[in-house]
Amino acid sequence: MLVKDFMTEHLVTVREEQNILEAREILRGKRLKSLPVVDDIGRIRGIVTIDDIKAASPGDASTLSRYEANYLLGRIKVKDIMTRSTINVSTDDTVEYAAYLIYKNDVNALPVINKEGRLCGIIAKSDMFRAFIGIMGMNRDCIRVTINLEDKTGQLADICTIYKNAGVNIISSSTRQLGDGHAQIIVRGEITEQGMSIVEDLRQAGFNVIDVMKLDGLE
Repeated sequence: MLVKDFMTEHLVTVREEQNILEAREILRGKRLKSLPVVDDIGRIRGIVTIDDIKAASPGDASTLSRYEANYLLGRIKVKDIMTRSTINVSTDDTVEYAAYLIYKNDVNALPVINKEGRLCGIIAKSDMFRAFIGIMGMNRDCIRVTINLEDKTGQLADICTIYKNAGVNIISSSTRQLGDGHAQIIVRGEITEQGMSIVEDLRQAGFNVIDVMKLDGLE
């Protein structure tokens, strides 16, 4: 799953020479937290956030009138307060790599650039959640089985074989390392007559099933 499959393509941007009063009104009007800053040919130059604008605005203790405050904001350019060193991803980067960068750098979104280095989208935390829901198959009814096991080669293949022999389609699977040579595998399988008995098949094969849940697909 690639960034281009989940990014938002219809972007709202600003230019370096626009003032921060304009940027603030765009952010408020679109209910956004940040705006990419681009040049005349669409190359990313930086990013400006609502927090950047708040930091540059007169505080509550200021004696300036609203008119005077807005006059000052109108004289400050986006280029004066924006962050220039942006963390970007490309359209062909993986979703999990984008999620890692968002997590590591504690940001809400990442600009997406194409092969020409031009801004073509943005991928945000909300897009990460949308990708996660799709990957986990949470839009489908399922039996969710959690298995603790020894972390060694072939374990997942053996589990898949059990599901295959039982005629149960696997919707999704994920693995979590527990440490000390052990792991946890979560398997979501279709709800069928055979699917309801898959837990017994797993236990007879020696797998330690620790949790079973029947889940309804989310809208």
